[in-house]
Amino acid sequence: MNKQIITFTMSLKQSQFEVDRLENEAKELGIEVNRALYRDLTFDLNNENSRVFVKGVEVTSENCMGMWFRVAGTVSGKYTEGRNLAIRLLGTEDRGQITEDRGQITEDRGQITEDRGQITEDRGQITEDRGVFCANSRGYLEWTRMGKIGQHGVFIENNIPIVPTMVFYTKDQITNYELRITNFFGWEYPIIAKHEKGYQGKSVRKFDNWKQVERFLNRINEKNLGMFLWQKCLPTRWDLRVIVLDGKVIGAMKRTAVGEEFRSNFSLGGAVEKWNLSEDDKNLAEKVAKVCGLDYCGVDIMKNEKNESFVLEVNRQCQFQGFEKATGINVAKLVVEMFLKKG
Repeated sequence: MNKQIITFTMSLKQSQFEVDRLENEAKELGIEVNRALYRDLTFDLNNENSRVFVKGVEVTSENCMGMWFRVAGTVSGKYTEGRNLAIRLLGTEDRGQITEDRGQITEDRGQITEDRGQITEDRGQITEDRGVFCANSRGYLEWTRMGKIGQHGVFIENNIPIVPTMVFYTKDQITNYELRITNFFGWEYPIIAKHEKGYQGKSVRKFDNWKQVERFLNRINEKNLGMFLWQKCLPTRWDLRVIVLDGKVIGAMKRTAVGEEFRSNFSLGGAVEKWNLSEDDKNLAEKVAKVCGLDYCGVDIMKNEKNESFVLEVNRQCQFQGFEKATGINVAKLVVEMFLKKG
């Protein structure tokens, strides 16, 4: 029986470029890609032999070499829970090894985390005979949803440099800061605000003065205020997207804002070009992927006027159309090869 790679999306249009590319590259290697929607999942749960089905067919190590999950976020969270349930039931020994290593890494932080490491090691033993590689499994199980605020906590915990950031839950907290400190926290304008679940730069706002901040605060419902990160605006108009695959950087591209647009995202018209990554930035991106438990991810790095690097965020399901265009790197083929190696 030929093994296949199963991809999961919420709709046929979601991540269409990435899934198309994966399918084409897999076909060249004689591998079938089974395009599934999250709603195609079915579970048979019991203590003796729980099973996972996709489109009515049971998923086993005999017919599946791996599963690739694209964005699963819904208001209810039903698909993120379904994704994680599938991972728990089908996980491979690689997941056990990764979590065991993480336990060793965190052991020095204290008795509590040492015990936590032991727990994850045991989880690996439970799942090691399932035999289906689930990309990014440790990251998904550790953080079902990994928004920007949660990421910043992980980065700080692991000494990964971040842009100075503040989070508020009431409007008074912001206005009191403005009254006490000149130029908004002493950062000077402009400043940046971004939604913690934003994507492709669509939720990022730039404020050039206090009046613009006030206008935004008057418009927003206060109960949503705690979903925003307020950040110092770095003077550069470009950033780096670094893709890490199976623990190693495969390349990087520079994204530059064009015209009046201050955001550099390729999807918003940003210019892209290949970038020769320094060893320090390479190590930084690989560290982000490791501590976040990710086999495949995009790490966004921005620099200040002193050429110091700061991690903006990590994207667990990063798109790569602009990356392939800028770098000439065949990301889809490398992803397929990772599944071949793991599955």
